[in-house]
Amino acid sequence: MAVLTRPEKLVGDVLIRTAVPGEEEVILDLLSEAAAWIIGLGIEQWPARFAAESVRVRIEAGQALLVGDPPVATLVVADEDEFWGDDPEPAYYVSRLTVSRSARGLGATLLDWVSGKAVEHGRHAVRLATASGNPGLRRYYEAAGFRHVADPPRARWPISLYERKVNPTTGSNRG
Repeated sequence: MAVLTRPEKLVGDVLIRTAVPGEEEVILDLLSEAAAWIIGLGIEQWPARFAAESVRVRIEAGQALLVGDPPVATLVVADEDEFWGDDPEPAYYVSRLTVSRSARGLGATLLDWVSGKAVEHGRHAVRLATASGNPGLRRYYEAAGFRHVADPPRARWPISLYERKVNPTTGSNRG
């Protein structure tokens, strides 16, 4: 199930929308900008350039989102995630959250937006995985209300799993 069926206002006049085929390079450029910045900090978290096919698959599934015109942020929101495995509690999984340096501060708004969508769609949590070797990003997610859940021992690279509970019964996006 796609989290977004039509463009919506995210904040002010800034729209969030589902990416469409042909926008792979836009997403790849945003991801590359973020990867270069992270690498400049000495943190190996993302490749310098993601494979275009990995972006194309997310677009075709309706999971890749773009923010702004021209786009200044991107993220993937899915119903499942390989790092979390099977879990009977319905959740949204955020990955590849990227905000251009020119739009700093938008990340927390995006996380709150996903939490609101989780509430609307009867999910009980928003989950994500991040590089365990990125202490700044881990602090960022914790400050945004995410709780560290685990560091899976058999992941392809060292990751930390984070979760923000939401309450679809009360409508609260902070659990």
